[in-house]
Amino acid sequence: MNNIRIISLCGLVFFFAFFLGLYVYHAQVWPYTHFKEFIAFILGDAEENISFKEKIKNDFNFKPSRHIKTAEEGSGRWLQFSKGFESENHRELEGLKLNPRREKPRIFLSEKAPEGYRLIQGTFDFDEVLHGAILLDPEGKVKRVWHLSQAGVDWEHQKDPNIFPHGLVIAPDGSLVFAFDEGTTLTKYDYCGNIVWRIKGLFHHSISFENENIIWVWKRRQYAWMDTAEILVKVDYNTGKILKEIPLVKVMEANPDIDIFGMMQNDTPEGSNWAETTSGFWHANDIEPLTKKFEPYYPNFKAGDLLVSLRTPNLIFVMDQKSLKVKWWRQGLTRRQHDPDWNSSKGTITIFNNNMHRGFSSIKEINPTTYEHRILLEGEKYDFYTWWRGKHQIMPTGGVLTTSSDQGRVFETDAKGNITFEFINTYKKNQEYLVVSEALFLPSSYFKALPQCE
Repeated sequence: MNNIRIISLCGLVFFFAFFLGLYVYHAQVWPYTHFKEFIAFILGDAEENISFKEKIKNDFNFKPSRHIKTAEEGSGRWLQFSKGFESENHRELEGLKLNPRREKPRIFLSEKAPEGYRLIQGTFDFDEVLHGAILLDPEGKVKRVWHLSQAGVDWEHQKDPNIFPHGLVIAPDGSLVFAFDEGTTLTKYDYCGNIVWRIKGLFHHSISFENENIIWVWKRRQYAWMDTAEILVKVDYNTGKILKEIPLVKVMEANPDIDIFGMMQNDTPEGSNWAETTSGFWHANDIEPLTKKFEPYYPNFKAGDLLVSLRTPNLIFVMDQKSLKVKWWRQGLTRRQHDPDWNSSKGTITIFNNNMHRGFSSIKEINPTTYEHRILLEGEKYDFYTWWRGKHQIMPTGGVLTTSSDQGRVFETDAKGNITFEFINTYKKNQEYLVVSEALFLPSSYFKALPQCE
């Protein structure tokens, strides 16, 4: 009899816990948030190749393991750079207050490199915070450091070890706006590091100027189904006010004559449904407005048109931001690409081609009128491969500034393909590298009347 009572009691406890769990999950009441965070921690990011032990080290601030790539891991099976990138030409970068657990970054600056500033965003493991941006002067010395963090916000957010800097612009007055993947903020700092404005939202991947007063950034709607989650957002750079939001699904609906957005759908007699995917149906990762300055070089487009990158379907397209009509598109030229850019006076579009799991990464160039294309920078020559993230910039000399994120590396070439600048975010020499998200070259005349900071 006692056994029956015990079994009955256990059954009641089980059913009570089960239905209580269902209620907590659907009503999203306490302890739903903590449970969700715990499950997310156990499972990890679908694109994160890291052990449970390393997660513990990272989340308890013993070592920023989620932000470190090893030479072997970063190279994949195509590259052999296990000896590291450092050479006798590289020197240690001085002037940074770093956590003693890491080694100093290394830098190479050729006399033939174009004169200008270089802004680098990433995980640096400073003595006070994990993430930041550093501005190098034309001589390659540290001129300014920004500590980038979302600590202290009064809404739900992850701690800095679990967010990833991704998206950055800087204005001539030295102020900058940045975002984090997995973060909940879009923030503007002035040149001296003071917060100008900060808005709540799941902003991610990229930020671009349309003009000196307007920026575009991706935002993800929290808890939304994936086909309605991604939003193109227009923001006033001066005030942080959101001026316009364009759900990506609305762009899909505005273009029923071309089906470039439904690659990740399964079809049944009753209709089409989105397929299961760990990285999103679209994985939106860049918005690049065409500026008035470069409008004359693109006769088929007008200033304000948006060049958009969707990673999952290997798709880039140009859309009218008012009508949402797609004016041009190309699918399959690249694999899991990032950062398509209007390439100024050449009238071409350049693209960071990650070429995920297929070989070396590269920078490709396409003429949107003729569809002629070529490889502008071949990855094999530079042992260049990053399976996710990555940015590029066409230099005034005709070379390319490339951010190879997984290698913790930025390198700059001239028109002949010679490396004239290189930054290695070394954590442990020849073995481990901290991720770099983005680098920008800025001409010496870019900044106007920078303030004096204490």
